[in-house]
Amino acid sequence: MTERLYYDDSYRTTFDARVVENFILNGAPAVVLDSTIFYPTSGGQPHDTGILNGIPVQDVVEREEDQSVVHVLLQAEKESPLQAGDLVQGMIDWGRRFDHMQQHTGQHVLSQAFVQTIDADTVGFHLSSEYSTIDLNHDTLSDREITRAEELANQIVFDDRPVIARFVEPAEASLLPLRKAAPAKASIRIVQVEGFDWSACGGTHVARTGEIGIIKIVRSERRGPETRITFLCGHRALSHYHKLNTLARDLALNLSVGIEELSPAIERLQGEARSARKERDQLRQAMLDYEAQALAGNSQKMGSIQVVSKVLEERDVQEVRRLAARITERPGRVALLGMKGTKAQLVFSRSADLPYDMRPLLRDACRLVGGGGGGSPDLAQGGGPQANRIEDALRLAGELLGKQVEPGEDA
Repeated sequence: MTERLYYDDSYRTTFDARVVENFILNGAPAVVLDSTIFYPTSGGQPHDTGILNGIPVQDVVEREEDQSVVHVLLQAEKESPLQAGDLVQGMIDWGRRFDHMQQHTGQHVLSQAFVQTIDADTVGFHLSSEYSTIDLNHDTLSDREITRAEELANQIVFDDRPVIARFVEPAEASLLPLRKAAPAKASIRIVQVEGFDWSACGGTHVARTGEIGIIKIVRSERRGPETRITFLCGHRALSHYHKLNTLARDLALNLSVGIEELSPAIERLQGEARSARKERDQLRQAMLDYEAQALAGNSQKMGSIQVVSKVLEERDVQEVRRLAARITERPGRVALLGMKGTKAQLVFSRSADLPYDMRPLLRDACRLVGGGGGGSPDLAQGGGPQANRIEDALRLAGELLGKQVEPGEDA
């Protein structure tokens, strides 16, 4: 089993060790050392990266059968450049390590804060390269409840309390107020945030809560019976603040207001936008009414009914549906409208007082443009890829409609 030097000192960045095994893991050279400061992926915390004798370490995993730490090397050759018995010098990426220390210690503090404020237990933890999450066993959380937990967590940060990691026997662990039950092991590593949280944990942590920096919750979302909390600590929270501040500053400059005036300025713009949309919709409706009247004025008489047959260029199909509905609002009218674009689209409509079924007209017309469609007797819609035949399709629909008109209706 590998001696894990980070248990005693999470701040250590270099070490010397001896290779005890070398082999190929998933196509890449890998080694086991007699000791290491590299943290393997486990407990929701990602692995460390760094170098061994100048060779990049791309992954670090724990071997299940004996808990040895396996270092996977980034090497073009499949054969390991490090052999059993070799002495190596290792160095971890300190920026990555300290970031993980801030996030993981912040998670302990935030999880305990939710326990103390709303009695919500953490049932899941994930630390990625950009954010961290905890899953709480509550399906709903109010903004106020989230704020209370965040405020308590940051008070613990500002207290700059010691964070102590040590191994204890199961008997002693059973006497501690652990946030979660400890695993069944002969020796259990306890991470204690003085006077606040006790957790069984093998991760790397800061020495004092002040080093967490700040804990900021940025999102909450319900996930079935649980709530996922997304949070940032330390440098990540500072980077997030920089981004938000830059965004607010740019918005304020564009709106010619101070940052403190952004909220009322945006509300004013939203009101102006609503008014503009309402006015635009009114103008659009007026234009449709005018267009419907113009098309009806050029309709063709077929028996006692008026038929509007028209090909329109590059129009939104929903708008054409509304146009057809306006044309046929008055009795005795049929609208056979087509739209020519990358494909042919057809909308057929009738007045409510007419008995003619638009569906068979549409079905046969769509065959000419290589497609199909459907709808109801009074409104049918369809189309096909052969836009060049749309005039033929409308002509056919008019001929079929003429056959439906009763002889007595013919003028």
